[in-house]
This record gives sequence, C-alpha cells and structure tokens, in this order.
Amino acid sequence: MRPLTDIEKRAQTAVKKLRNETLQQGNPFMIYNKNLPVGKYYMEYPDGKIKIVSVSRKLNDFVIESELTKQQADQIRSRLNSK
Repeated sequence: MRPLTDIEKRAQTAVKKLRNETLQQGNPFMIYNKNLPVGKYYMEYPDGKIKIVSVSRKLNDFVIESELTKQQADQIRSRLNSK
C-alpha cells in the first residue's frame, strides 16, 4: 500500500474529527466502505452499534439491512481508528 499524500492525511484527520464530533453530539455517522455492495453503508451509532443500511428514496430515510455483532463492530471501529 502506498503512503498517503499530505492532502490525504489532512482529509483523514478531518473525517476522524467529524466522526467523533457527530457521535459525541448523539447523532449517527455514515461510513462508506468499498467492500460493501453498491448502495450499502455502515451507520455507526453513539451507543457503539454499527448497522448496514441502504438509502430509501421513497421513505427519504435509511433502511436498516442488518446489524453487526459487537465483535464485527469492534473490528470496523478498530480499522477506522488505526487509519
């Protein structure tokens, strides 16, 4: 894996800060992951749960597809915090 450029490092820092602030305010934070199917996202909640969601244009909201186990959520969070 190639080293991050300065702008990529700054972007990563900004996203981490935004994620932490959003969760501290009691709001969920959506996480894009290229390994999920198209149209699916991780939604991290302040209580530590992470769910896989999709967007419903009809409902104008997110639809919960599944919830990760605590172990799976911890693995995702570990990857996010290590970057």
